[in-house]
Order: sequence, then structure tokens, then C-alpha cells
Amino acid sequence: MNKQRIFITGGTGFIGQALIARWLQQGHLITVLSRRPEWVQRHWQGKVVAVSDFQQLSGSFDVLVNLAGEGIADRRWSRARKAELYESRVELTQALVRWATLSGQRFKRVLSGSAIGYYGGFDGAASPALDETADAGDDFAARLCRDWEQAAEPLQELTGRLVYLRTGVVLGSHGGMLKRLKLPFSLGLGGVIGDGRQVLSWISLDDYCRAVDFLLSADVSGPVNMTSPNPETNRAFTSALASALKRPALLPMPSCMAKAAFGEMSLLLLKGQKVLPQQLTQAGFSFHDADITPLLEREFHSGIYQAGAR
Repeated sequence: MNKQRIFITGGTGFIGQALIARWLQQGHLITVLSRRPEWVQRHWQGKVVAVSDFQQLSGSFDVLVNLAGEGIADRRWSRARKAELYESRVELTQALVRWATLSGQRFKRVLSGSAIGYYGGFDGAASPALDETADAGDDFAARLCRDWEQAAEPLQELTGRLVYLRTGVVLGSHGGMLKRLKLPFSLGLGGVIGDGRQVLSWISLDDYCRAVDFLLSADVSGPVNMTSPNPETNRAFTSALASALKRPALLPMPSCMAKAAFGEMSLLLLKGQKVLPQQLTQAGFSFHDADITPLLEREFHSGIYQAGAR
């Protein structure tokens, strides 16, 4: 990919930071929208432009990557928390569209966030194989993803290619779900959740970043499932993680305990989706991390790991 001027929202998160590190190595010019612009400047030692408001932006951009959004699993889904999740995704994307339209942007590519929650959650092994043509679900996460994608639709008029990144669980030992699970599993406190048959559709952080770069030049548009071609059950993932950390996984979390602890948000733990990356596969993308066991072994036993280093 030739040198590009890239504007990213959500650049201070687990995925965003990995993308920025990769793009800086490639020589791109990066601008980040952040509520913490001073932190961004310090963290990237002035190599990245940071703004806290769309009105502070100037000039045109080649690429827009819209990943902003509060962590959906960070807190229980109270009414106020649901409003925060909606505002940080849907309303921010609507504001992004207004800025892009009024400032006359014409992007080569736009990649806008979404998630596999779009398809809804399925009990146990009940999930059918879900490619990008599958219908939306009807639970809160599905409605949130649907509205998020619809908010970005007007960007189609401002770019040659608009892609919706329907992201699965992104795995990297220095952030996201693996960072949260490392301590309890290292202490032997991990275990199967519910009946363990619910399907986890995942992707390594490295493959996610590589797939984003691939989509910035590939002849692909519309929804793209950002997942490995080999989803796993919660039971298989639990076993692989315990093995990688060389600890037993002896403390299961029954469904009733998950519901009591997390309320409606427990749906993220107790239900799953068997999501397949048909768009990426058909376009010729090659996964480095197609299987969960070697990925987890490497993440926890190969020392410091940086996305995009291979």
C-alpha cells in the first residue's frame, strides 16, 4: 500500500493501537480522533496527529477507519450503559458522516466498525454457519450493530469502497479478552462457561491487522466477517487456553451464575455464533493463525509479540 493519509477513530484501543503501530512502520500519515489527544501525542512521541473534535481536522484523507466504541463487555448493560454504547458507536458515526460530507471528503476506502453480534446469539451448538449474507439477529447487540452499520451507509457516497468490519473476538495476549483471562486462568480459576457448547468466532490480532491492510487495497465492499475460518466451542477454547498456560481449568461458571453476575450482558458469554469469513477467503486473504491452539501457545510462550511483526 502506497503512502496514505489515514484518519482513524478508536485509535487508542487494543486494535487501534496495533493498527497505528503497523501503519507508522509502513510510513503512513496518521490522524486520530480521541478524547485524550495529549495521551496520544505522548504515546506516539509526536508521530501521530491527535484531535478531540471533528472541527479540528483540516485537509483531505485517503482512508477512513472508524473503530470508535465503548467496550461492550466492560460493564453490565444498564439503561444508561446501553445509551453510552449506542452514543459511542451510532451517534459518533452519524457525526463522522456529517463532518465528512460538509468538509467535502472523498476517500479511497472507508472501513467502518461493526461486530459479529450483528447475527444475534445462538444457544449451544445451535448456530448455523453464518457468512456475510446471513440475516441480522434481534437482541440488543444485534440491533446495536445493525444501527451502527446503517449510520455509516451515507459514507458510500464519499468513497469508492465502503466496508463494514464485522469483528469477532480479537485475540492477543497484551489486550482484549486474553489479557482479562490470563490472570484467572494462570491461577487455576478458569473454566467452561455454561454448557461450553456455545461457539466462539475469533481472530488473532495479527490477522486482523493484516486483513485491514488487505481490505484497504482489495476489490471488496459491504460486510466482511473478521474471523478465523475455524471457530471453536467455549469448551475447546477453555481447554486450549488452560493448556497454553499449563494450568488446570477447574472452575466452571454455570449459566445461572453468569446471569446473576452479568445480567443481560451474560448473553455474550452464554450464546455464540459460528461465523465464517467468506468475503476474505473468496478475495484471496491468507490467514496466518487459522487454528486456536498454536496461536495461544505462541501468544504466551514466544516472548514479546507485536502485531504485524511477521
